Amino acid sequence: MKNRVHLLAAVLLALLTASCNRNSIYSGFEKMENGAYMKFYERHDDNAQPRINDRVTFEMWQYLDDSLLFAAYGDDAMDIKLLKADFVGDVSDGLLMMHVGDSARLVILSDSVFIKMLDTDVPEEFAGKPIYYNLKLLSIKPFEEIEAEEKAILDSLRNAEQGFLVLLKSDSKNRVTEKGLIILEQKGQGKTAQMGDYVDFDFLLMSRDGDTLMNSFGVESVVMQYGEEFISEGFNEALGLVARGGTLHCIIPSELGFGEEGYHDFILPYEALDVRIRMNDIMDRAAYEKKMADREAVKEAERQNRLAKEEALIMKYLKDNGIDQSPTESGIYIIRKEEGTGELAQWGDYVSVHYTLNNLNGDQVESSYAYGEPMSFTIGQGEMIPCIEEAVMTMAPGAKVTVVAPSEQGFGEFTIHETLLPAYSPLLIELELVAIE
Repeated sequence: MKNRVHLLAAVLLALLTASCNRNSIYSGFEKMENGAYMKFYERHDDNAQPRINDRVTFEMWQYLDDSLLFAAYGDDAMDIKLLKADFVGDVSDGLLMMHVGDSARLVILSDSVFIKMLDTDVPEEFAGKPIYYNLKLLSIKPFEEIEAEEKAILDSLRNAEQGFLVLLKSDSKNRVTEKGLIILEQKGQGKTAQMGDYVDFDFLLMSRDGDTLMNSFGVESVVMQYGEEFISEGFNEALGLVARGGTLHCIIPSELGFGEEGYHDFILPYEALDVRIRMNDIMDRAAYEKKMADREAVKEAERQNRLAKEEALIMKYLKDNGIDQSPTESGIYIIRKEEGTGELAQWGDYVSVHYTLNNLNGDQVESSYAYGEPMSFTIGQGEMIPCIEEAVMTMAPGAKVTVVAPSEQGFGEFTIHETLLPAYSPLLIELELVAIE
């Protein structure tokens, strides 16, 4: 559920880089030398001013008419690398005109957001209207300082990997391939995969410190055509060394893995990968197609079985807990615990909620209380599962409800937890509406 918050962040960053590229004059706003239209509330001209590629921290409130669309302030202030504006007058241009401590209002035309940035038609309610950004620049981190810190980190990671690899290569029990894979253990003899073959294998991928990064053992084996790139160049080489029914334990140096870039926050730069592979089968195309058909048939049977049991599971939960009420039109049950005060949340509102996600046995899967902060999202933007959006629109700030929902209003075919919340699981969710912003 937290991951959906990242989608919200991506959309809002898109709004940040939109612009006002028209020459219209906005009453009360001054046109800056770079084309941004701004009105300053507080100025500190003696303080530092950002440059392109500096990292800036700033608070921002985004308005359409008198409606607040988005806010980022306090502990949730925006923190971004300041890039050159794609269009004249966007938020980047506004920030470039500010000094640390400055407060200002920036105006851009909403048409630019939709037409130039989102490449879509302008919704009628937005057409021709200005969007206002209240900005407060909190701090600047010069790009030279950032680059020096990044270089020091990369040097440390590279040196750590080199020391790790030198130790392994010096061990006579290990074998190093021509490309540089370090083979720690290999079992099995016989046929190995050739180009055009199809392979069925399990694998465990770990960091050199032993943290599990990916694992198919006990979950579902990987079936693919050998030669298609999977994980990395080094992994493909390792896969071709494992005989049918055999196993391989090897180390993939970063130069055959994800190099100095790493992979997002998932795999660090200069990360040597500890890999274990078990080759279950090597097949021709006909055997592969039969295996995939059999696998899909099993999945479909499991899906139908779980769906058939869902209604009975929900009815049993309601009966066991003395809940006697009708579901909404979508099939969810909203059991009211505490009523809030004020207006109910509506479609398009930006809301903050606390949640506890359980299965119908009451086993907790995840809770925002454990993170120490509520989850925020905009109702109607597809950032949250349907049952939560529907329930929140029956709540005022301070309200608490219990939601019982079938899987089609929850996570559907997606597995959230292998044992506690597999695919097609009904949900039990405790919700508290913290605020409507």
